[in-house]
Amino acid sequence: MSTTQRIVRAGALLLALAFPALTSAQNTPSDSVTPTAVPGWSTTLRPYLFLAGLSGSLTTGPSTIPINSSFGELLDNLQPSFFVAAAFEKERWGVYADFQYISLQGEGTGMLGTTVQLKNTIGEIDATFRPARGSSLRLIAGARGYQVDQTVTIGANPPLHGETFVIDPIIGAMGTWDLGERWQFEMRGDIGGFGISSEFTSQLSIISMYDVSETISIPFGYRILSYRIKDDKVWMDTSMGGLVLGVDIRP
Repeated sequence: MSTTQRIVRAGALLLALAFPALTSAQNTPSDSVTPTAVPGWSTTLRPYLFLAGLSGSLTTGPSTIPINSSFGELLDNLQPSFFVAAAFEKERWGVYADFQYISLQGEGTGMLGTTVQLKNTIGEIDATFRPARGSSLRLIAGARGYQVDQTVTIGANPPLHGETFVIDPIIGAMGTWDLGERWQFEMRGDIGGFGISSEFTSQLSIISMYDVSETISIPFGYRILSYRIKDDKVWMDTSMGGLVLGVDIRP
């Protein structure tokens, strides 16, 4: 799939995400929205697990390795990983941060026995903005840094090693909707890169949340994060997708 096709597809996704919330905000009479004074910043801390599989291709030196490993296959070789996100919001403005460290090992799908080990460090910082009071939509603009350290072993040959680091501008949208007294639905999409650092990156998450109490919720759902990077060290076109399970803490 070309970069242009990726941008068009992801743009359509973001539009589909933003449209219901924008429509809801526009159709809400202004006198039905009662502004609520917020004395300070509201905070949500989310430690979580990202139970991701790995698919795509990696090129190191002269070798291009196709990869297709489910989370179940990766689990046997999963090394210590760490995931945490935090959101801060006051009135219509907010800040979102996310940090991920994950070490995965997968088997190549070629004829030769191939092992690919990836150590990924991902850090993200965004500004968020509600376009209207009472709106369930938040617009997102920020940056995501991605460091990948890969080792490819083909048969009995010496390992091939490559690493790279990119920082991408990203734009996106996130919507949150109440589904009942204790249930909420959250959907987020973003795109970035645009050839500035990586060629293209995109992310989509669909999360359901159950409120255990006023301060604790259990989020669970699905997330996919894709990267297309080409530089002198690494050529990579991969996607990490799988289940998300965590805890939302609102102190």
